[in-house]
Amino acid sequence: MNTDQNAEVWKRLILGNLLDDFGLGTRDGRLDLSGLLAPEPATVKTVRTPLADVSELSGITVLNQITWESLDFSGSHLNGLRFLDCKLNDCAFDECDCQDWRSWGTTFSNTSFRYADLRKSALGGVQEGRINQFQNVDFTGADLRQTAYVSAGFVGCLFKNTWLDKVNFQGSAFMDCSFEGELREVCFNRKGFGANSLPPNEMLRVDFTGAKLRSVEFRGLNLDDVCFPTDPDHIVLDEYPQALDKLIQGLQVRTDMASKQLAAFLGVYQKWVGPMQRQGVLNKKDLLEIGGEDGLRVLLEMIESQQR
Repeated sequence: MNTDQNAEVWKRLILGNLLDDFGLGTRDGRLDLSGLLAPEPATVKTVRTPLADVSELSGITVLNQITWESLDFSGSHLNGLRFLDCKLNDCAFDECDCQDWRSWGTTFSNTSFRYADLRKSALGGVQEGRINQFQNVDFTGADLRQTAYVSAGFVGCLFKNTWLDKVNFQGSAFMDCSFEGELREVCFNRKGFGANSLPPNEMLRVDFTGAKLRSVEFRGLNLDDVCFPTDPDHIVLDEYPQALDKLIQGLQVRTDMASKQLAAFLGVYQKWVGPMQRQGVLNKKDLLEIGGEDGLRVLLEMIESQQR
């Protein structure tokens, strides 16, 4: 696609005009827009605040009430887009640059972000009580680090080897989703900050069987409908609140530093126990990092004693 074609295609996409007469080919039943270049936002000035440096941008592309259907953007550079009340269905953004996206009231359905770069994007924006919906979206290999959320709905989504380090999903709700690969310092919440008026996250039929949960927090969730990892690195505890209480009490009476550190670590999990939670999960590698080999051995002996 040459420069003039790129500009015309992008103009039509922004205006919501059809591309059927443009002579483009197809890939897997989608119109082939691979390698498209969106206008890059430019920094006009940067203002230093007590919390962070804030940049004022120009050239931001805003898409308002636009529908994109069966489009393949694979390998495109689409940084800095803004979506307002849009619908994107059966689209592919595989291996795309999608950094710094912002979306409100937008639905992404039957869409793929395989190995896309979505860093620094606000995917959980809320507008007049309406949230973004992600339905049957494939995030395999996508980079979602530094993404921000107030609340969003994820239904039937696949997170396989997705980069989620330190992501707090806040009030986002998950249903029929699957996670595989490592999740490190990820937070799932029943309610997010500033999202009290929205329906709670119930984590319905969420599958972590193939996941590695490293310092993952489930805050205020009952987890009745969750499948936990099954590998030897994870410990699934029944009667979870009572089990945590006993473990913390047993560690607190010990005088060694490893036990004190493990008690503090488990205290964070204790703080976020769901009101009706019956099962919870710990990761042996997390416990090893906190308490060392001796601390892990002591804790495993306590757990084994509880389970007899």
